[in-house]
Amino acid sequence: MNKSTFSDHQLVELIAGDDTEAFKILFDKYYSTLVRILMRYSDDSELIKDWIQDIFIMLWENRAQLQGYEITNFKAYLIVMTRNYAIRVLSKKRKTVLVSFLEMETCDVADNTLCESLDEAELRSMHDAALAKLPQKTQQAYYLNRHNGLTYSKIADQMGVSIKTVEAHISRTIAFLRQELTIYLR
Repeated sequence: MNKSTFSDHQLVELIAGDDTEAFKILFDKYYSTLVRILMRYSDDSELIKDWIQDIFIMLWENRAQLQGYEITNFKAYLIVMTRNYAIRVLSKKRKTVLVSFLEMETCDVADNTLCESLDEAELRSMHDAALAKLPQKTQQAYYLNRHNGLTYSKIADQMGVSIKTVEAHISRTIAFLRQELTIYLR
């Protein structure tokens, strides 16, 4: 029986039953799609290959759980899984904070958690100080979006301004924070 003619749903069921041939068919079918998606997050082709390998390893390791889920659109499921993976990996990378040479000298090498917590506290403090330099309306739009989770349209209604004004406030804040906090982020 030619498994390459099977639907994604049938292939997923076979994978849940430990069918490596079905797994290879799905890998080959969606590899280029995942490359295109991950190219939005990195231009390093070797890194993208590693990410795809990690994603498919996670898929294979969790294959038994696939049977319990009713995945109606496997392609969409895989795309969301891929985007979430890239975002998770990159957010971990962005959270890495540089430690100044003076702090490294005062910290015990065996106790890195103390240094990390000091750096995180310092970064938070610098973040708050940088935000305080911005105009009140700009701060308000940023806080409503980033801390309260409001959409631009809800912020515009609440502040009595246009959506474009909210977009300008938030993009100005992000650009300003990047400039102010560059030394703290890799």
